[in-house]
Amino acid sequence: MSAPLQLAGARAVVTGAASGIGRDLMFELVRRGAHVAACDIDDARLLAAVKRAQRLNDAVTVTAHVCDVADRAAVRQLRREVALAHETEEINLLFNNAGVVGGMSFVTAPEAEWERTFAVSWGGTYNCSREFLPMLLAAPRGAVVNIASANALWASLGRRTPHSAYSSAKFAVRGFTESLIVDFERHAPHLSAVLVLAGHVRTRIAAPPRSWRRAFDGSFADYEPVSSAAAACQILGALEEGQWRVVIGEDAAAVDQRVRAAPAEAYD
Repeated sequence: MSAPLQLAGARAVVTGAASGIGRDLMFELVRRGAHVAACDIDDARLLAAVKRAQRLNDAVTVTAHVCDVADRAAVRQLRREVALAHETEEINLLFNNAGVVGGMSFVTAPEAEWERTFAVSWGGTYNCSREFLPMLLAAPRGAVVNIASANALWASLGRRTPHSAYSSAKFAVRGFTESLIVDFERHAPHLSAVLVLAGHVRTRIAAPPRSWRRAFDGSFADYEPVSSAAAACQILGALEEGQWRVVIGEDAAAVDQRVRAAPAEAYD
């Protein structure tokens, strides 16, 4: 358990905020009274989402920032923009949500596709955490919330269905987040790290193939994915309750249980 966080009045940065979990995190943060700097590479969708968020609560500040989180220099500029737009050198919450899918096979996928997927899905988490760390350290309380995946537990989409680049990235996100728990306890005890392990959530990312539902003897064959809004509420509820590990969806829960119970059989 980490210390519960008060969301009302908090200042948050959300990446991948133009759609899916990121957009609904922004909406729900605004409803709960948090100020939000929303970031995405898709400027049109981002602006539309931010305009909607601004109508939800005119008592908070919501700003839009176009940025490729895989680009360290661009993230450094994002930090400057956030500080200027929100007139502060502090943030309380960093939601590393941006991610892309691609590079399914290390053997057959184009090298550029594999590297782009890894650069966004892991590199974006690292770049934003590194650049916004001074603003988090300056705040009286704060948290880094990293949106990983069931593929941070199991590097596959089912029998003979690799998910190479994305899984590699999310394994890195998971390890980084768990290392931050120990690091923050020693060097920044006012900060928390939260790991989100999401299964199939209804977003713009394509649904997993049939092999996903057939995995682990069909343990989640009949599972219906949760909405991105429900996922966002679960994540924020965990923050308010002081939980550091958030498993979203029956499929993610099944993967978590099966891989821990019989790791040597995970890829049979």
